[in-house]
Amino acid sequence: MLTRRSACFAALFALALPACETFDPPPKPIVEGLENGVMKKEPNEPLVVRFSEPIVQSSLRLKLVKAVMDAEENLLDEQDPPDLKGFKASTLVAFDGETHKPSDEPEETEKNYGGKFDLTATGLTIQPTKPFEVSTPYLMLVEPGLQDLDGHKTVPRIRLPFTYELQGGGPTTLPTGYYYFLLNVDYLAVQIQVFTYMDVDPVTGIWRARFTNGNRLAQLNARDECKPLSCGGDTPICALLPKPRCVKPSEKQTKLDQFVDFLPEAEPPNGYFFIADGFAKDETNGTTAFGTAPFLIEVTVGSGAILVNAENTRIAGVFRKHDDQRWRATGSLSVEVVKLNGIGKDPTKGTFEAMSLFPDEVEKVASYGTPISTDLAK
Repeated sequence: MLTRRSACFAALFALALPACETFDPPPKPIVEGLENGVMKKEPNEPLVVRFSEPIVQSSLRLKLVKAVMDAEENLLDEQDPPDLKGFKASTLVAFDGETHKPSDEPEETEKNYGGKFDLTATGLTIQPTKPFEVSTPYLMLVEPGLQDLDGHKTVPRIRLPFTYELQGGGPTTLPTGYYYFLLNVDYLAVQIQVFTYMDVDPVTGIWRARFTNGNRLAQLNARDECKPLSCGGDTPICALLPKPRCVKPSEKQTKLDQFVDFLPEAEPPNGYFFIADGFAKDETNGTTAFGTAPFLIEVTVGSGAILVNAENTRIAGVFRKHDDQRWRATGSLSVEVVKLNGIGKDPTKGTFEAMSLFPDEVEKVASYGTPISTDLAK
């Protein structure tokens, strides 16, 4: 990989300037074993962060945090007002090169904690105090100011997201039933809303699920709260959340509870469905790790004019049963190859949220004539 990129403009020669400018980018960090958002190493193995060029060691400030974010993907310390106490609680590893003192048994401090650290000019090795969790979404944060030996510094906070994949299932309390998933894919900023029926084996944790596209459909305009709005024209569909209004069908969802403004649609050109297999396993911390085998998603965009194929898609996350008896999950997704109308070869990644649906919510969806399909045949 080139670390120096020349950028000369013909206008400079016209002005008889003596030489071309040279663009020298700041150091770029990468995490070893991280492929498209999926960590290929075991959770108890050291984490290794490499740099594209030697750095000033004292300039490295790094944190490993759980990916706790709001709807705009702001971390807890980035919100207004910032939740600094919550952010520190979500920080598993913190390292500050300025206060680091190399030692075989480094003592944990306020700024350096969560593991043993070995820092060189080209990388940082972290031996975690305890193994990381499978399926939990993490973010490796490199704070602004990482500097190379020529004084070039990074400006924004660098985020490196990843998840340890669940490699197999086990006994689980995750129930068979109906769920709603919201997937945000980096490629083309695509958002996928899917109503889901999942059949889970409680002994092996193996599951199969049918994911049916969720769309804003005209049937929703018949709701009592929507009748006074008389939706039509460029904003033809009534949405109730966060407040009653008329919207475009393509308007993105920001919170899971907005599923009430969507209905399942399986038939093309605007609808689709896909079948996926995976596994779940209850963990000792009260969560349920959740993952998939690779599967294919075919998404139509723009009234069927664009077909996006996401090949070898994987999802990894964590479910937890909340006090309201609803199961909720967060996690990450990775895609090995994305094709646009059959063309392309680039990978991408993203995030997902999910929650279980109560029986009355499932019945409400079905009342519009579009029940959530339970057909699990491929």
